[in-house]
Amino acid sequence: MPTNRARAKANPTPAVPVRKLTEDTMWSLWRAFALLAAMELDVFTRIKSGKRTAREIAQDAGANEAAMARLLDTMIALGYLRRVKDRYSLEPIADACLARGSDLYMDGAAMIARGLTMGWLQLTEVVRTGKPAVRENPEARAREFFPLLVRSLFPANYVAARAAAASLARERRHQIANVLDVAAGSGAWSLPFAERFPKARVTVLDFPEVTPIAREYAEKHGVADRYEFVEGNLREADFGRERYDLVILGHIVHSEGPEWGRRLVEKSAAALRKGGTLMIAEMVPNDTRTGPAPEMLFSLNMLIHTPEGDVFTMSDYRKWLRAAGLRNVKTLKTPAAPSPLILASK
Repeated sequence: MPTNRARAKANPTPAVPVRKLTEDTMWSLWRAFALLAAMELDVFTRIKSGKRTAREIAQDAGANEAAMARLLDTMIALGYLRRVKDRYSLEPIADACLARGSDLYMDGAAMIARGLTMGWLQLTEVVRTGKPAVRENPEARAREFFPLLVRSLFPANYVAARAAAASLARERRHQIANVLDVAAGSGAWSLPFAERFPKARVTVLDFPEVTPIAREYAEKHGVADRYEFVEGNLREADFGRERYDLVILGHIVHSEGPEWGRRLVEKSAAALRKGGTLMIAEMVPNDTRTGPAPEMLFSLNMLIHTPEGDVFTMSDYRKWLRAAGLRNVKTLKTPAAPSPLILASK
C-alpha cells in the first residue's frame, strides 16, 4: 500500500496562484475598507493640522487610542503614512489628495465608495436578473449622486486633463478659443485648458444640481470669468454646429449606453469647427473585452448601477468617430487616467 509520501509524489499539488485568491477575496476588500475608515475619521487632515501621535489623533477624532494606532500603522503599510517613533506624517499622495484644503482633495470619496459598495453586494442577483441593483428613477438618483461623485473624481481627472492640455498646446498651431465641456461635473477636464490657453472661453453643460460645483472650482482656479454655465439634460441640449475648437466628453459616454453614446459622439462632432478636436476620457477595454481588469470591473459597475451603461472598445470608438466625420483618431496615455484619452479631429 503506497505511503503518504508516495501518494504526494504521484499527485503533486498543482502550481496555482492560491495567494491571488486570498488577495482577491479578502485582502483587497480589507485594504479598501481600512482606507475608507481612515478617510471617514479624517486622520490625514488631523495629521496635517498638527496632530501627530495616535493619542492626539484619536482624541481629536473622538476615537479609541489603541484602535487608532492600529489603523494608523496599517496606513503606513499601505503607503499613506510614515512614522518616526510615535509621530506620524503624511506620504505625498495623502498630503495631496486625502487632507482637506489641498487643491487635489478627494472630497466625498469615502461616502461615494461606501454607497457603491451597497450595489456591489447585490452583484450576484444583478447577474441572475440582468437588471441593475437600483431600479428607482435613475435620473433622480443620479442628480443626488453626481454632486458627490464629481468632487471625489476631481484629482485624477484634473491631472489627466493637464497632460492632455499640454499635449494639444504642443501640437496645435492656433490657440483654443472655445471649449464645450459636456457633463462637466467639477470642470476638471476643462480647467487645465482654460489655464493653458488664456484666451479660451469654456461652456459648461450639466444638470443644475452640478453646475454650481463647476463654478466653485472655476473660481478657485481663477478662470470663472471665462466660463459660461448652461444647465440641462445633455440628451436634449443643442450643442450647436461648428462653434467649438474643443469638445470634451469626460467620463460620460459609459453611462449613456451604446445608442446614446454614439449619438453623443455625433452631436459633439457636429459642434466642432473644422480643425477642432474631440477629446474622450473613458474606461476602454481591449477589443476582446478580456481586460484590463479595472476596465472590466467598471463594466460590472455600470451593470450594477445603470440601466444601459457599459464600457466600449477602441474599435467601437473608432467606428463612431469616423461615422461622425472625424479623422486622425489617436490615443494619449496620461499618468492619472487608467485608460488612454481618445483624441480625434475634424
